[in-house]
Amino acid sequence: MRFKPGRENSRKVWQKIRPTTIRVFVYLIGTERKFQFGDYKYLLYFFATFNMIASIADLLVPVCVHSYRYATVFFTVGGPFLERSDLAETLIAFRCAFISGTYGILNSHFIFRFMILRNNHFVARYFFPYGLLSAIFLVIFHIAAWGVVADYTMHPSEESRKYAKKSFEQAFGGNIEDVNMKITIFSESSADDVFRSWLGAIIVTILASYSVTLYFTLGYKIMNGLNKTSTSLSPKTTQMQKRLFMALFVQTAIPICVSFLPCILVLFGSAFRIDFAGWVNWISSVAVSTFPVLDPMAIIFCLPALRQRLFRRFGLEVPLNSNNQVQSISRI
Repeated sequence: MRFKPGRENSRKVWQKIRPTTIRVFVYLIGTERKFQFGDYKYLLYFFATFNMIASIADLLVPVCVHSYRYATVFFTVGGPFLERSDLAETLIAFRCAFISGTYGILNSHFIFRFMILRNNHFVARYFFPYGLLSAIFLVIFHIAAWGVVADYTMHPSEESRKYAKKSFEQAFGGNIEDVNMKITIFSESSADDVFRSWLGAIIVTILASYSVTLYFTLGYKIMNGLNKTSTSLSPKTTQMQKRLFMALFVQTAIPICVSFLPCILVLFGSAFRIDFAGWVNWISSVAVSTFPVLDPMAIIFCLPALRQRLFRRFGLEVPLNSNNQVQSISRI
């Protein structure tokens, strides 16, 4: 099949820098002494582990997106599962489900920060291991729910393959009958195909929307909590909590921009036959792979202690003012 060099080169660049970024993140968290993360570091380690697993999934099942009229096709472009099989098509669904896994990761982070402000002693007593296990279960639930729904509702029928055949083969060459794919088709096909596509789109949209709603709701409560407790907490502790919340805010913006919005645009663009430019398909297939790089970097650059250590590795010194310095405390 034919692919634009820019798209494939972009994917390869991100694939190469992801392992290094994750290792640097884990090293900085594990060796930090001035900024003590307390139990939160276990959540960050789980976050790094998820990113590494997502990176491996992207190497094993690299996915590209193609839109045509009322259809959106998700198909493999390499890896060991390139030969058509039922297993490979199921793996496409679960590869896409890692998008939902990012929502579960961020849900866990927001719940942790909210609980820390509401009942710090409860979190300190029960988070490890019970809270951490709950966070892992939540992420697994998100991935499993999205994967099962996508595997059933996006299963390609012979009619749906024929619908996208001409457009797909003109764009990429090859034979669509030999391609592992998942497809949504919202009109101009059988009633069963159309029903399953709308059902899947609605369910995954609800799954994503509840997470985004949770981010804004808990984010608002966290900010209010920080403002109310600022008089009872030390200035350094308050500053540290605000830094962590800012990192969480940036972390939230990243998957919304590279996961949630592109998926919504691609799915409902086809549903209402809105012909977006090719950059939407590019974002959906390539930019999603940037999450394991951008998200840990958000934490590193939002926390001065980590940022300074990273800069020093490159021989750079950025002076810290008093507002940026946060000294060691026992737990956060």
